[in-house]
Amino acid sequence: TQDIILSKLDRRRKGVYGPPMGKHCVVFVDDLNMPQKEKYGAQPPIELLRQWLDHWHWYDLKDTSRIDLVDLLFVSAMGPPGGGRNAITPRFVRHLDIMGIESFDDSTMVKIFSSIMDWHFDKGFDATYKRLGASLVLATADIYKHVAAELLPTPSKSHYTFNLRDFARVVQGVMMVPASHMTEANKLVRLWVHEVYRVFYDRLIDNGDRELLFGAVRRVTKEHFKADFKALFEHIASDPAQGPVDDDMRSLFFGDYMVPGADPRIYDEVQDLEKLRETMEEYLSDYNQLSKTPMSLVMFRFAIEHVSRLSRIMKQPNGHALLVGIGGSGRQSSTKLATYMAEYTLFRIELTKTYSFADWREDIKKMHRLSGFDGKPTVFLFSDNQIKEEAFLEDVNMLLN
Repeated sequence: TQDIILSKLDRRRKGVYGPPMGKHCVVFVDDLNMPQKEKYGAQPPIELLRQWLDHWHWYDLKDTSRIDLVDLLFVSAMGPPGGGRNAITPRFVRHLDIMGIESFDDSTMVKIFSSIMDWHFDKGFDATYKRLGASLVLATADIYKHVAAELLPTPSKSHYTFNLRDFARVVQGVMMVPASHMTEANKLVRLWVHEVYRVFYDRLIDNGDRELLFGAVRRVTKEHFKADFKALFEHIASDPAQGPVDDDMRSLFFGDYMVPGADPRIYDEVQDLEKLRETMEEYLSDYNQLSKTPMSLVMFRFAIEHVSRLSRIMKQPNGHALLVGIGGSGRQSSTKLATYMAEYTLFRIELTKTYSFADWREDIKKMHRLSGFDGKPTVFLFSDNQIKEEAFLEDVNMLLN
């Protein structure tokens, strides 16, 4: 094919300053409307991009020489203005073709996640589980729509925001148990209930909301899995005649920590709660023997539950957690113990009076070298009293994005 890319000299001589017609490199900018407006209402990062699309060149800040931008295509994404997202200037938007992406309808969500579940259950599972996979996706969609409609964000519940990532987390959690340890169909249903509780239930803050979700899970289990909720969880019910109530569901555990030092670590159901407590205390004892700062923790029920939740989050790809609670409630201690149980490296910044933003950036680089270059699974523990500058949170936000 004829090469139709003009050299820089030819392009300038012929007055061609638009995008060239050769092979392009695509520059993608996410969260385009995130930059904060300055006092005159402009957003400097967006103005820099606007200059590129206006003139197809920038200027070197050292010697003011012109830098031509060739073979580049610009693509970006943003959410509707509001909630920290700003409206962007029409002078910039005029260069772009705008596409609005609507939220997925039910059939699209079911199609996407059914394909994923079919792929998973093809890996050595019995044919029974493949049929259950379709029910699992429909049940998750039912719970997701119910929660999004009933549990709306309010000033006291501003974190009640649910999106497609939550749907995906439930499916992802179900896929963590291998075929070798999936012994019965009822176990798959119990696993699904556990993952729904971990994704949706753990962020609820009052008993009314918890009861609402418990009722929805019980209804969906009967409608989509055709399973008797009472029979499924009779082993954890405080009153077998009455059947399980919401508080009994705290005894439903899945984790990969019951066999210390196992390779591979298998995510599986935990039914012996006394053995679970002994195992947690054994991990704590080993940690205290090796650590310079031992933790004198009492492994009571709530502590065990939180450590188990953290262990699950650490096992998942892109697993991040925000631990909310009053000071001294054991948030950092639970994280340290869960990190030790997972055999991960714990990374923390050391705050001093002279600690600056440059030191923060160096620590972030050090953490990335540890996890990315050295290949060590790492937990970054960052507490609210370490936020010396608000810009720290912006960097953390970018890492999470």
